[in-house]
Amino acid sequence: MEHTDINGFYDLRIIMFGEMANRLKKYESVLSYARLVVFIMAVAGFGLLFSSSWLLAVIVMATFLILFGWLVKYQNRIIRKRSLNEYLVRINTAEQSCLKGEFRQFPDGSEYIDKNHGYSNDLDIFGRNSLFQMINRVTSRAAGDMLSGWLLDPATVEAVYRRQEAVADLKGKVDWRQNMMAVGYQYKDAGNSPDEILNWLQAPFYFRQRKYLRPVITFISVITLLVTAAVIAGVNPFFLFLILGVNFFINYYCRKAVGKLHLLVSKSNDMLLSYSEVISMIETERFTSARLISLQSGFKGDHSASEQVKKLSRFVNKLDTRLNIMVSVVLNLFFFWDIHVCYGLEKWKQENSGSVVRWFSAMSEMEVLSSLANLHFNNPGWALPDVREGSFQLHAVDAGHPLISPGKRVCNDFNIAEAGKICLITGSNMSGKSTFLRTIGVNMVLAFAGSPVCASSFSLSPITLLTSMRVSDSLEDNTSTFYAELKRLAMIIRETRDNRRTFLLLDEMLHGTNSNDRHTGSVALMKQLIKYHATGLVATHDLALSDLEHELQGKLENYNFDVRINGEELYFDYKLNKGVCRSMNASLLMKKMGIGL
Repeated sequence: MEHTDINGFYDLRIIMFGEMANRLKKYESVLSYARLVVFIMAVAGFGLLFSSSWLLAVIVMATFLILFGWLVKYQNRIIRKRSLNEYLVRINTAEQSCLKGEFRQFPDGSEYIDKNHGYSNDLDIFGRNSLFQMINRVTSRAAGDMLSGWLLDPATVEAVYRRQEAVADLKGKVDWRQNMMAVGYQYKDAGNSPDEILNWLQAPFYFRQRKYLRPVITFISVITLLVTAAVIAGVNPFFLFLILGVNFFINYYCRKAVGKLHLLVSKSNDMLLSYSEVISMIETERFTSARLISLQSGFKGDHSASEQVKKLSRFVNKLDTRLNIMVSVVLNLFFFWDIHVCYGLEKWKQENSGSVVRWFSAMSEMEVLSSLANLHFNNPGWALPDVREGSFQLHAVDAGHPLISPGKRVCNDFNIAEAGKICLITGSNMSGKSTFLRTIGVNMVLAFAGSPVCASSFSLSPITLLTSMRVSDSLEDNTSTFYAELKRLAMIIRETRDNRRTFLLLDEMLHGTNSNDRHTGSVALMKQLIKYHATGLVATHDLALSDLEHELQGKLENYNFDVRINGEELYFDYKLNKGVCRSMNASLLMKKMGIGL
């Protein structure tokens, strides 16, 4: 399916879901009028019949109020369905923008930026218009954490192929994938971190260890109700005040334990409802890949995982009523509401705590795999890479930078057949050297995450990726650009020395010093890296470094990005060539900018 076909596919879905949302909105309005009519009839019926038969009046009013309640419940279902269709319109509209290379409508993962990581800062893994933002279709925080982990830590070869198989299985399940996203969007707190719930699961029991307390408060509640009935019948209210005082003391005694538990689970109801619906979708879907079937089986047990998570959300919602002071006072003085709910929560924890981490992890992985499948669907020309063990090799056909829109993207072939070789890339300003380094690096990251890559064919071996491309000074650390780069290069040298399987992407080495020191230092660095059997790409303006090709006896190979000059116009084709670049454009660019030479 070509990009134009996919765009048309999303167009049809936008129209379909938009029309459905409009129909449901009209139906919702009809139900609002129906509710009003039914309520009026309940009041009017009671008023008209009360004088002749109060019993009949009550029955009629109760009947209409039951109908009113059913209409409210039914209308809420229509509202949720309308909301779902509106989110599906937004999702498909966003996917159309992504086809043009515009990803800003999705979270960019800025919270995961780590400038000390081996490659993430240089390759735009996180942040605005980043790889994370392009891929990300998750709605839960746990899934966002997992996606960032996949992009930062290469998977094993076995894991890569399990993920690829799962991505291929999910690629065509567009309705299922988008409905899972829409469910997450419907709940405003779906993206909250589940850490507090998980911390509560590890916390010691309080109420379950005090088994005597529940029968005591149940007995006292019965007594309280009986005394209340007696007071209504005319008995002295002294006894009611006395027993309410006892009830207050018991609630006060348990207040710290209740508050501590509530603090851990408070306001997670929306998140848990979202998880419950997503897990239910996973439980009922049919999969063919081994990994997806394995994840799905993790939700099986004596009880449905989705129902158990929903049950937990109901307990949390009940405990949240303590936030309403007026309601809470009555419920706790007469029924010890909070204590009973805490008992229920701890009973749920006792029965399910061993499964929750597995449920949340499996749900998160499903979301991440769904995001990768969406990327594959939007880019049918991209390949699932061949990642294989053995001696290092990298072979790319029509490799392009995935963050560049298809209309502007220029693809190149590239091949390294053995480890321990440096490819030196020369070229003029703006010719495409840095972009090519990032093209190779980003596609390697995608490949090791189990994702399709922006190439018609891509094969490589597992290797540690290290980069030095975007080094800057730091006022906070009192570090100059040159010193920051030296620290970065020192880290790369240590890693290369200690780990022979490294792939390096270096752009304009030692650019913070003078030209003589820069050349001398670059030569020394290149020789040291080759001594440690390093493999990778080095981009430079220093043409003299290309002379090392003869000295290093096949351990260094020259490539270039050339520029064509026609009069005062520059033409870049951004195509990789073998050999050394001899055409430079700095003086022409300065002249075009009005800088005299």
